[in-house]
Amino acid sequence: MGGGGGGGGGGGGGGGGGGGGGGGGGGGAASHETRMGNAISGIVKAFESYETTPGLLDRETGLPTTEPMPLIRAVRMWWLYQTLPGRIFLQLPPTWWFIGWQHKGIAKHANSPESKKDIPALIKGYKINEEEAEKPVDQYGTLQEFFARRLKSGLRPIYAPGDDSIAVQPADSRLVVYDNVDAARTFWIKGRNFNVAALLGLPPGTATPWEENCAIAINRLSPTDCHRLHASVSGRVTLVETHGHEFMGSEWAATHSAVNVMTENERLVMHFDSEHFGPVAQVMIGASEVGSVQSLVAKGQAVAKGDEVAVFGYGGSLMATLFVGDSIAFDDDLRRHTHAGYETLVKYGSSLGRATGERRKRAPADSAAAAAAGERADGR
Repeated sequence: MGGGGGGGGGGGGGGGGGGGGGGGGGGGAASHETRMGNAISGIVKAFESYETTPGLLDRETGLPTTEPMPLIRAVRMWWLYQTLPGRIFLQLPPTWWFIGWQHKGIAKHANSPESKKDIPALIKGYKINEEEAEKPVDQYGTLQEFFARRLKSGLRPIYAPGDDSIAVQPADSRLVVYDNVDAARTFWIKGRNFNVAALLGLPPGTATPWEENCAIAINRLSPTDCHRLHASVSGRVTLVETHGHEFMGSEWAATHSAVNVMTENERLVMHFDSEHFGPVAQVMIGASEVGSVQSLVAKGQAVAKGDEVAVFGYGGSLMATLFVGDSIAFDDDLRRHTHAGYETLVKYGSSLGRATGERRKRAPADSAAAAAAGERADGR
């Protein structure tokens, strides 16, 4: 806990001062007040921003790092998703009525002019680097405007912009990569009912190009990050759909619990047809306090890797990108970190992996998935 540690260090310094001034009672009293002040300051800082997330490596340095979060929120997430009473609480219908009511209220507030005053607290609690924002903080009219801010031009260059055989990161985030979904289920996705069809919003047993052995990259965003999402590959958009209705947390405690965050939360599903990777699916998953997941592209539109494709409302979120089996070789450092049990802190536009040249042709299963999607659309 960064704040608590700072407070403890301050207390030790105060003790030293007291020893030097031991000849006078006034000096001792002052030393006691200093120690008390430093301790209180440390507690306040801890509640403002707690360093959380076990097992996170910064890709640029290769060193361990942390995810800032207000302490009260960290405790709430841990209790809800990592304890038996919390998981029982999440199964109660009144709980979801309350969460839905709270979600609507937060979303409404985040889009109101009154929310502008909350921007400094968001920056402080999550240690956001406001210098990266496209414009000065005081020019954002609402909390949502700042949350969905663009970054300064050129700050996140797209890796190998002329080479569409290389996929890129869709967002600033914490990343894990797996060559097949079974491995992801074993080590990262703990939801009881997770499977590819459920993630894509399809009925159980529906055939898709993304079989159970598909490769998957999971990007986990926190309120620290810019919540504009981008295409990992160049290609044509072949489907845009919304599924789910819940808004469970996307924090480490939630995604590593038995709760079905990835298959029950509201999510935007996009399919792409890529020359080098074949069919690719990107699933943008809203989480606690997220007001919406809004598509910025339409079916039939051509996109280049790094193009904006969606934007999130206020809160946390996840993004899962599915590649057909053996079509991508994830970067070695990302695979190494994931295999060792770490998430990797990555930046939008940096490299994700390279096409192997072994991509499968569009399978009949893809046509079946598209037909199923069409039937659902006709029924709405």
